[in-house]
Amino acid sequence: MNAPVTILIPNYNGEKLLTECISAALGQTRPPATVLVVDDASTDRSPALAAALGARVLALPVNSGFAHAVNAGVAASRDQWVAIVNSDVTLAPGWLAQLLDAASAADASFACGPITRHDQPAILDGAYDLLSRAACPWRAGSGFPVADLRPPGDFWLPSLTALLIRRDVFLSTGGLDETFGSYLEDVDLGLRLRRAGIAGVFVPSAFATHRGSATFGAWSPRATRLQSRNQMLLVARHYPDGWIRRFGRAVFAGQLLWGLLALRHGVFGAWFGGKLDALRLWHGVRRASPPRDPAWLAPHLAACERDIARWQGARPRDSYWRWYFRLAGS
Repeated sequence: MNAPVTILIPNYNGEKLLTECISAALGQTRPPATVLVVDDASTDRSPALAAALGARVLALPVNSGFAHAVNAGVAASRDQWVAIVNSDVTLAPGWLAQLLDAASAADASFACGPITRHDQPAILDGAYDLLSRAACPWRAGSGFPVADLRPPGDFWLPSLTALLIRRDVFLSTGGLDETFGSYLEDVDLGLRLRRAGIAGVFVPSAFATHRGSATFGAWSPRATRLQSRNQMLLVARHYPDGWIRRFGRAVFAGQLLWGLLALRHGVFGAWFGGKLDALRLWHGVRRASPPRDPAWLAPHLAACERDIARWQGARPRDSYWRWYFRLAGS
């Protein structure tokens, strides 16, 4: 399929990252119609660098977060497909062609492939997202060898680290929820795509590499606070009335364990602050959400947890999941 594609790269102070990212985007075996860098009010020289490298630059006047930058970029694009690619991602040369062909063959509206660690190309950064009942997502295969990669039985939560999606589908679902800002906005989008019956395809051969946490840093206070808040916003947005009775044990167990991880990394205050932020936003998000069918979500979360358990094995190698499955029950 030779449909026109905009490769959209959200950027904030990514001067050290853009040369590799843009060069890989322009060097695709099936070149995009446009490489669009949406600059989120950077204070470094990255907008000028992006233009010098041959990208079109959309400069936003105020830093409003990843979700707003992506929405602005998709609105500015006029191509049939949009590939949303993080600035710390390097696409393999055939990435775009493989995703376009697979989406066409499957009549799918979005597609993504596995992502490896930039400094360890034989190790997965993640393949696709999985969401536990605790509203704590896990990027499938994170930390596992590429050789362990197996296509998901039921793919419905794509990673927004590098995602190809039809522009009209993205817009029809409302785009990214800007309440989330950064982190888990892709999980929210995946839930909305699934609820609307919009199908995607996972392409195991379409690789990209990812530096990871290049903007805020892994376990930085800001990243931790946003993730902590947005986990609970997923509950507010998507969990049905009576969710405490049905999912409360799992939510409490998973969130407490995640808080203990934050404590171990010295950012418990940020984790707690994120929960307070979520409480302040809770009722507004709940009221603004569409009706939540109590029968819809449970089987999808159960399928995700089965996939997490399949990856982790009989004795989960990740202590978080080992304790989560013990404490959350079935």
